[in-house]
Amino acid sequence: MKRNLLIFFGVIAAVHSLAQPPQTNSISNGINFNSEEKTPQLLDSTQLIITSKDEESRTVDADDDKSLQEQSYFKKEADTYKSSKAKIKSNSSSRSASEAEEMQLQQSVTKLKGVAQTLSEQIEANILYYDQGNYNAERAPQLIEALRLNPNHPEGLNLLLANSLVTGDTLMVSNTLNKIKALGLIPDAMTCYAVDLIKSVPENTTLITHGTLDTYSAIQEQVALRRNSIDIISLDLLQSAQYRALLLKKGFTIPVQSIVDVTYLGDLIRVNPSKRFAFSMTIPSDYLLQFEEDLAPNGLVFLYPNSLSNEQILRTNEKFMESFSYMDCGVELDESIASLKQNYMPMILTVETLSSDKSKEKRSKIESRKIKIRQKK
Repeated sequence: MKRNLLIFFGVIAAVHSLAQPPQTNSISNGINFNSEEKTPQLLDSTQLIITSKDEESRTVDADDDKSLQEQSYFKKEADTYKSSKAKIKSNSSSRSASEAEEMQLQQSVTKLKGVAQTLSEQIEANILYYDQGNYNAERAPQLIEALRLNPNHPEGLNLLLANSLVTGDTLMVSNTLNKIKALGLIPDAMTCYAVDLIKSVPENTTLITHGTLDTYSAIQEQVALRRNSIDIISLDLLQSAQYRALLLKKGFTIPVQSIVDVTYLGDLIRVNPSKRFAFSMTIPSDYLLQFEEDLAPNGLVFLYPNSLSNEQILRTNEKFMESFSYMDCGVELDESIASLKQNYMPMILTVETLSSDKSKEKRSKIESRKIKIRQKK
């Protein structure tokens, strides 16, 4: 059975390697962690020269100029932090920064808290300070203060949801999810995808997700569909000591290493032999290659370990192929989300490969599903 699966798994893996969403999976409409906006250049002077309409020049008050420079310094430091953080999150084999990177990022957020002057700067400094803690709940007071000053801050709500998840505060998870949904911070297309994702997970199975967007939308649909028999574990949230402690209480064995990377995932799976796992196809393929001999495609996930026959795999994926939405929500797909449609392809290739029905009707049905994936809506 496994040998037969390996015949077509190479094709699936090849498609899967092209089907990765942005590694940050950010839902933020506020702080842009991928911002490429350039910091304005500062004049090497205590005076700023401004050209008037009649091309005459005047000198700006030195105190005002000092304030402008301090604001520009804050923005420059904040942009540097966000750029560094985005680079770390784009790593396809690790969710954790190196020790040197952590030190640099911590120095950056400490500086930001020291120089923040305006209300917006104070909010951003507190949010970035929590963000740098990698979901350390001990930093929650700074996050709560930021949300006190701006209760609807998108990235603040994003991180509040994360903090609620790592501490196991189910009421706060529910309330924050409702607020995020009401503010439209989870795109409709992502919700469509999450419905198909949760349907792909069998009962009594643990779904492993990668970043924030796939995790939050999956949890939202888990609640909506009342799928209480499945657990969801986020590789991103596993950076939190509180999250690991919570999973221990739920009966999982947790690896001792602090770095969450490819090796960590392998260890997590191996020290929980009684558990059955479903890997979301949003997980970069670097993580999954170590399991490839014992994976079974199942809708939008790979099941591990594989206990299904080829006939069972075929029947299940045929059912999903007929019933999934393919993110056909009637909305234009954002570029960062559109790539998720490729994650439907392994399911279709599985049906195409395992099906003994090679009729024109069958081929036409398979091709129509491929066309759905290529559509921009």
